[in-house]
Amino acid sequence: HFNFSGPGGFNFQDIFSAFNQHAQQQPHRRGHVRMSLWVRLSDVAQGGRRPVALGNHNVEIDIPLGINDGDNVQYGGIAPGGQDLVVQFRVHPDPNWQRSDLNLITEKSVSIWDLILGAEIVIKNLTGNELVAQIPPRTQPRTMLRLRNQGLRDRAGNVGDILLRVNATIPDQ
Repeated sequence: HFNFSGPGGFNFQDIFSAFNQHAQQQPHRRGHVRMSLWVRLSDVAQGGRRPVALGNHNVEIDIPLGINDGDNVQYGGIAPGGQDLVVQFRVHPDPNWQRSDLNLITEKSVSIWDLILGAEIVIKNLTGNELVAQIPPRTQPRTMLRLRNQGLRDRAGNVGDILLRVNATIPDQ
């Protein structure tokens, strides 16, 4: 056993053996397979499972709630040969909804009388559920109404709002 001491009683042998033990404790790094997956905003709202084909190997993955366009998610050991699968999620734009973090923004046209007198209106959210929004009397066109906790939710349990912009339609007669 050759003991090589550096300045100040520094023992290089101890450092090398500590380094070797650390290297042996590291798990063997598996390779990974990368892919992109397009999902709809309604998938982001509901989560759920989706089959994906990796060559001739089919697997099912969970779509994380509230996933953002461009986010990468790693699924351990499910690709061929026990490799990890890294999925980059891409979210299709939705014609009726804009997204701002966990908030969802949409527009609804109502009669000018609904804005003047106030009204209850019904909208459908991303998953098809009907929600009731209250328009207060004397609401200005293009006002944003907030439906609390009706937006997207994420895996941590955070919930966004729906922001509903009300536009006026003026009757011909």
